[in-house]
Amino acid sequence: MSAERTVRRRRTAVVGSGISGLNAALRLEMLGHSVEVIEAADTAGGRFGVDRLGDRQVMTGGKNIGRRYTEFRRFTAELGVDAYDSFGYNASRLKNGEILTLDSERRGKTLANIRKMGSARDFARLVAMAARIRQNDSNRFLGSSYFTRLSQRHDHAPLSSFFGADMTDMLIRPMVIRNNGAEPDEVSPGTFGTNLAMLMDHYDQLAGGIQPALDAFAKRIPVRTGTRAESLVIRDGKVAGLRLSENGAPAEDVEYDGVVIATPAYATSAILRDTHPALARRLSDVRYFPSTVVLVEYDRDMFNEEVRALAMDDGPCSNAGSYGKDERHIVRYTYSGRKGRLTDLSPENIDRLTSETEAQLRRHLGAPRAERVNTLVKHWEAAYSGYVPYHAEFLADVRKGVATVPGLELAGDYIQGVAIEPCARTGGAAAVRLANHLGAAS
Repeated sequence: MSAERTVRRRRTAVVGSGISGLNAALRLEMLGHSVEVIEAADTAGGRFGVDRLGDRQVMTGGKNIGRRYTEFRRFTAELGVDAYDSFGYNASRLKNGEILTLDSERRGKTLANIRKMGSARDFARLVAMAARIRQNDSNRFLGSSYFTRLSQRHDHAPLSSFFGADMTDMLIRPMVIRNNGAEPDEVSPGTFGTNLAMLMDHYDQLAGGIQPALDAFAKRIPVRTGTRAESLVIRDGKVAGLRLSENGAPAEDVEYDGVVIATPAYATSAILRDTHPALARRLSDVRYFPSTVVLVEYDRDMFNEEVRALAMDDGPCSNAGSYGKDERHIVRYTYSGRKGRLTDLSPENIDRLTSETEAQLRRHLGAPRAERVNTLVKHWEAAYSGYVPYHAEFLADVRKGVATVPGLELAGDYIQGVAIEPCARTGGAAAVRLANHLGAAS
C-alpha cells in the first residue's frame, strides 16, 4: 500500500528539529499521521542557528538556499513561507596579490579565475565532474553511481592527493573547509561531488529568515524541546516507542508506532547503542568537525558589491563574508579547519581574533576601520560531517542495519550531504518509507 493510501492514523515521532527532522515530520503529517518532534535543545531549528544580534534575529548556521533546492522550497511553500531574496554565490581568493572572485552571476569570469588556480589537468578534471553533475542530478548527492565509481578508484587516499597542490590550496581547501569543516587530507575524493555541486548553484535567502517557517511549523506539529531521546523501545522485534528524558528528569518510555531519527550520525549512534550496537558502531565511523561563527555588526559596510567574501588560510579564520547581499555591514567570521578549531572562546580571545581578521580585510580589500556595534558568538563542537571513505558501502551497511528494525528510519547530514537540500531530501524520503511501512501494517 502506498504512503498516500495510509488508512489508519499512526502515532509517530521524529527525533531532531534540523531540516532533516522538520521535513520528515511535515511529510508524515501530510501523509495523515500524528507526529511529535523531539528536540534536545531549548529551541527548534538545529544548525540553522537561530539567534539574536543586537535587536535583530539572525541565523548563524545554514541560510543560503540554492535555486535547485526543490525539496527545501517545497517544505517552505507548504508552510506558506516562500519569499526569497537573491544572494548569489560570491567568494574570493588571493593569489600573488590578485583577487580571484567566483561569482554565480559572472560564470565566464568565474571559470577564468578557477583556471588560474591550478594546472590544466586539474581544471579539466573539475570540468569533467561538473559535466557529470549537470547531466545527472543524482550526482549532486552522496552515494550516486558516478561518484561511487570514483570512490572505488580513489578513496584509498585523501582528497588532497587527488588534485595538485595549487588547486588544492586555492580552491579545494576553501570548499571542503566551508562545507565540511575539514582539511583536504581529512575527506575523500568520492564525496567531493557534493562540494562541487554547491559551487554550481545560484543562491537566495529567505526574506524573513527561517523563523517564520519554524513558527508556521509549530502551529501544525508539536515540538518537545528540552527532551532527550535516550534509546529506542523495542517490543516483539519492532519499534514500540522511545525512552525520553524531559528537562533532565528520569527517562520514561513513550509509545510510538514508528520513529524517524534525524540527528547527526554520532547522536543517532548514541540512541541506538543499547538496542542495535552493530548499527551504532557503523554510524560512529562518521567523523565530525567543530566550527565557530562570529557575527559582527559594524557602523558601515565592510565589503563591496564586487567582493562579498574572502577565504583565508593564513590564520584560524577560514572565511569572512557579508551576512547578506545588501547587508555588507554585518560580517560572518567562520573559524574552521585545522587552524580554526577554537578551544578558547573567551571574549578576550574572540576580540583578538576578530581584530586580526579585520586587519587582513583592510590589507587585502581596503576595508574601512569600522566600529563594532554588536557581536554574537556561536560554537558547534560537531558542526560539520566529514563523511567516510567508500561512502556507498557505508550507506549499504546502514540500510541493511535499519532494515532489521521495523518502524525505524534514519535521516541526516551523513546520508546524502551536509547542505540544506540533501538534508531535507533524507527527511522526506525517511517519512515516505515509514508511512509506507505503517500503511502496509494497517
